Amino acid sequence: MFDLSAYNTFNLTVYAQSGRVIAVPEDLEQPVSGPFIILGGGSDVLFTEDFAGTVLINRIGGIELGPKLDPEGHPSSDESQASHIMVRVGGGVLLDELIATLIEHGICGLENLSLIPGTVGAAPIQNVGAYGVEIGDLIATVEARDVFSGKQITLTQEQCRFGYRSSIFKEQGWSTLFITHVTFKLPLNFEPRVNYAGLQSCEFKNAAALRERVIALRNEKLPNPKYVGNAGSFFKNPYVSAERVAELKAQYQEVPCYPQSNGSYKLAAGWLIDKANCRGIKHGQVGTWGKQALVIVNLGGAKPHEVVALAKYVSAEVRNKFALDLVPEVRLYGKHGELSWDQI
Repeated sequence: MFDLSAYNTFNLTVYAQSGRVIAVPEDLEQPVSGPFIILGGGSDVLFTEDFAGTVLINRIGGIELGPKLDPEGHPSSDESQASHIMVRVGGGVLLDELIATLIEHGICGLENLSLIPGTVGAAPIQNVGAYGVEIGDLIATVEARDVFSGKQITLTQEQCRFGYRSSIFKEQGWSTLFITHVTFKLPLNFEPRVNYAGLQSCEFKNAAALRERVIALRNEKLPNPKYVGNAGSFFKNPYVSAERVAELKAQYQEVPCYPQSNGSYKLAAGWLIDKANCRGIKHGQVGTWGKQALVIVNLGGAKPHEVVALAKYVSAEVRNKFALDLVPEVRLYGKHGELSWDQI
C-alpha cells in the first residue's frame, strides 16, 4: 500500500494500492495498468476512502526563461522593445515558488495567484484563479503525455478550453494526460490587477508589492495547510441570472455579486455559507473556518466520511436558505477513481 498522508493537504490518512513519483517525463515510459490518479501537491483533492489503483506524483522540475517577445508576438533581441517573455515550467514545480522566482527576474502576471498551494501541472486542470486572475489567461501551451499509450501532445491555450475552474483535462477522454510542462506568456511590464476587495484601495509600485499584499490577505482569511488540514475553497462560486441577483438584493443589500460578460452574475459562495449560519461550525473532527466559511478544515484526526458529511450539510443549508446548489471545487476520489458530487 502507498501512504497518501503526505500527498493530500486535508491531512487525511488514506492509502492507494501503489504509487510512483514521476521526476522526469521518461518515468512515464512504463505504462500504467488499471485505475490511476495524478497528483501534484494534493491541495485540491478529497479522498473519500482508500484508492484501489496507482497514484502518479508529479515532481518534474525546471524553470526555463525565454525567449522575449515584442508587442507583435515576435522574438525580440532588443531588450527595450520586449514586452513579454515565454517561460517553460516543469509540472512538479510549486506554483508559489514559481511566482517568487519570476518576480526576482522582473517577470510579472502571476502575482495575484501568490500563496495558492499546489503545483504548476495541476493548475491548468482546475484553471486556478484568485483576485481577478485565472492562470489559463496566461498559459501559452501545455505539454502532456498519455499515461497508457505514452503519446506526447502539446495543446495551445485555445485547445485547453479554459473555463471557470475547468479545462479540457477534466473532460471525458482527456483525463489520461499527465501534464509534464506548462509554458506561460508573461508580461515584462507591471500592470496591476486590483479589481477585488482588499486590493482596490492600494497602489502598487511593482509585482513584489502586489504579491506581498495578496499573501497578507490570504493569511488573514485562510488557514495554512501546513498547520490546519484543508483544500482551500471547497465549493465553487455559483453563477446566477440578473433577476436572481435582484431578488437577493431585495433581502440583502450587501450581497456580493460580480457581473459577467454574458449577463450573468457570480455570487460569493463563502457569503452564502455564512448567511446560512455555517461559518465556524464543527461536526466531529471537521469544521468550517471561522474567518472564511468556504474552507472546510480537518481539526485533527478527521476521517474522510466526516469531511463529506459536513460538506453535504453545508450544501443542504445553502439550498434550504437560497434555493441554490453549491458544487465542490475540490476533486473527489473514491475507491475506483474520481467521483461526481451526486455520487457521494
